[in-house]
Parts: sequence; structure tokens; C-alpha cells
Amino acid sequence: MDMSPAWLILAVAVAAFIVLGLLWAFVADRRRNEEVAHDPERMDPEPGPDPRHPRRSGDG
Repeated sequence: MDMSPAWLILAVAVAAFIVLGLLWAFVADRRRNEEVAHDPERMDPEPGPDPRHPRRSGDG
């Protein structure tokens, strides 16, 4: 197989594209995690069952 400089440049460009894409995804994920960690709504309790409509167990 002929290893001309064009193939080497193409291989380096593809490798750089993959590495930079993974790095960008890692940084974006870290930023999102920081935003979620400081989100005040995240600390609110989950809404419980509606007291006006209690679940009946065993009634069928």
C-alpha cells in the first residue's frame, strides 16, 4: 500500500476530529453537570399522590 502524504494528512485530520469531538462532549457534559448541581428546582421534593384521589388497594 502506498503511504503518500495525503493519506497521512487524512488520517491525522480524522483522528483530530474524533479526539476534539470527544473532548467537546466531555466539556459540555461537565458544564451541564455543574448547572444541574446548582439548580434549585432539583432540590424540591417530588409531588406526592393527590390526597383528593387516594388509591384503593384490594378493591377490584
